[in-house]
Amino acid sequence: MITLEKLYQLQNKLDCYIVGKKDNEIDHNDKKFLNDRILALFTEVGEFANATKCFKYWSNKPPENRIRLLDEYVDILHFYLSIGNTMGFTPQEVEDAYMNKNKVNYERQNNGY
Repeated sequence: MITLEKLYQLQNKLDCYIVGKKDNEIDHNDKKFLNDRILALFTEVGEFANATKCFKYWSNKPPENRIRLLDEYVDILHFYLSIGNTMGFTPQEVEDAYMNKNKVNYERQNNGY
């Protein structure tokens, strides 16, 4: 099974490769680098929504096929990981924060949130 740590490493390698091909280096203190990743994430979420047709109440067309949906979902994951790397979030921090927030979300639901 692949771990979050491995995904972070793979994404960092890919980001370095892509940026390196443009004769640049990743500067994690550069707001533009982070802003570009966030905009790309929003764009990919939009592409995923478009592929699911979830908001197209006016359309009778079905969602794209499962392979296409998975491809768009993974594009989203790429940018989440890239943003996490850019922010310096470690896999352990993300896992701990997820578990804490998961607990809070259950508590909220059990308390009529």
